[in-house]
Amino acid sequence: MNYQEQLNELKKSDMRDDVEIKFVPGKHEDGWLSDDTRTELQNMFAHNPMFQNMDHKQDKPAKAPKISIQAFRDGMGAKHKNVAKHELIIDNTILNGSVTCRTYVREDLKDEVLPAMIYVHGGAFYGGSMMAVDDIARAFADFGPYRVFNLEYSLAPEHPFPTALLECYSSLKYLHDNAAMLKLDPDKFYMSGDSAGGNLTAGTAYLDHAIFHTDFLTRIVLYYPDVTEVRDQRKELADTNSYTFKEMENELKALADFFSSDELAGTVYRSGHAQEEHLISILNADHLEEMPPTEVIVGEFDPLRGQGEAFIKKLHDLNIETHYIRYNGMSHAFLDSLGYYPQAEDSIQEAVKFLNK
Repeated sequence: MNYQEQLNELKKSDMRDDVEIKFVPGKHEDGWLSDDTRTELQNMFAHNPMFQNMDHKQDKPAKAPKISIQAFRDGMGAKHKNVAKHELIIDNTILNGSVTCRTYVREDLKDEVLPAMIYVHGGAFYGGSMMAVDDIARAFADFGPYRVFNLEYSLAPEHPFPTALLECYSSLKYLHDNAAMLKLDPDKFYMSGDSAGGNLTAGTAYLDHAIFHTDFLTRIVLYYPDVTEVRDQRKELADTNSYTFKEMENELKALADFFSSDELAGTVYRSGHAQEEHLISILNADHLEEMPPTEVIVGEFDPLRGQGEAFIKKLHDLNIETHYIRYNGMSHAFLDSLGYYPQAEDSIQEAVKFLNK
């Protein structure tokens, strides 16, 4: 199947225990990788310095190699392309006098009052950038349609917790306080982020709804969020024994081991704060019943799948409006490959559907 045919096939899904499952196009059962993911994983284990030294064919758990933060930063990202169908006006600005931001709006809607969407990139708290998710922000602006604000928050270890989180909240507050001037609908403020950006999005929503009670955010979408830095909890939630594997089982289990054993992200971000700190390990926070409606999107073989499932279940059990989508055949950070992985484009369409309810 070509890209468009796969995209069409992804409109179908199965519901299983409150989980919406989207199979690999052409497959109708769990355990299969998409062709794109298979190739990506093979290349990653062969060439990426973060994973080359993993002994993933052995029974013992794979351990994260000890390499520099800059090497990790250099190994992040994937090729992506613009899937927006409309012309966009894009500009760089500074929010609240301190946070660099890239803004997007459809040219034909530039004078309209629109919902606001804040996007927060991933990168383990010490990597990534707003340009790495530029095409993701373009897609949200086009598909929404929204005025999108793509944040360039400060990275650890140069700027540890709570710097990035407070920058996200201050940006949200600035935008809401100036909604009329910026042509933003104050009743439709959305936020989304991937991986560490999902953590920051959830943390911002928690500050907004449970701490400051400003209630600016209407809905949020979390892509494979990192919601706990508690060591034992991370290992427990990375357990893959209940998963179905039809191929590359050793490699996929090694990837899960890598994520659960890697303490670099949490350590440099926490910078002395306890791993149990609720604004870092949001899964364990009190008063989650005050969170806004939340959608979580994960890949079947994402090492953070268990964290996403635990978080969405907790919110669901607290009677928060939730939606959970699992893309079979996908691993971590599949959204980065927008325009190449049809699942990435479909997931943005699904996110927009949830946000626009």
